[in-house]
Amino acid sequence: MSKPETDEASLAAGRAAGYCWAQRPAGRGRCTRRPGHDGQHVDYYNGRMSPADTAGYSWRQ
Repeated sequence: MSKPETDEASLAAGRAAGYCWAQRPAGRGRCTRRPGHDGQHVDYYNGRMSPADTAGYSWRQ
């Protein structure tokens, strides 16, 4: 699979799972909020500093 095909497959999989799936511009992470949300993008899985954190990376796009 080429890079654009991989990106399209990843986007389709993320959207099918119910995520916005926008990629974080500063590196690792994808938005795990619902599609069409308002406000910041948030990755609730990557970027957490401790297991007690409720969210990891967040960014505006």
